[in-house]
Amino acid sequence: MSTIETRASSLSEKSGIRWGRVLLAAILSELAVIVLLVTASVVYSFIVPTERSKLAAQDIGALVGYYVAPPAGALATFVFVLWVARKLKSNFIINGVAVGVVSVLLTSGFLAGARAEDRPMYLVAFVLRIAAGYVGGWVAQQRRRRS
Repeated sequence: MSTIETRASSLSEKSGIRWGRVLLAAILSELAVIVLLVTASVVYSFIVPTERSKLAAQDIGALVGYYVAPPAGALATFVFVLWVARKLKSNFIINGVAVGVVSVLLTSGFLAGARAEDRPMYLVAFVLRIAAGYVGGWVAQQRRRRS
């Protein structure tokens, strides 16, 4: 085993956090949100009448991002926390919160580039992701206790 692998496994053993899975889950949750936003934009462009489509095309990205991204991010975080926790025997909630925090860190750069009126929604989205991580960890813990 290489020195890097030894250090990584040692860190995971000490903290109880499966960092590799946490990072992968955070990345996958963000990719899921991007896929959903693109899909929602495409579907909307087919639904809107042609005469309104130019105006809609300009605004749809912002509208979909504003209203769909926060709950989609929370749902994706929750689902991927359940994936992270499936082989855990303990530390469910800390792993779930870690997924939420890492996913927030991955998306926090968007906050700097956001319009001032959109920043509160980014903060809401960040809180939702961390809360979804907590809830996902709690649900996984309850499932483990029942089985």
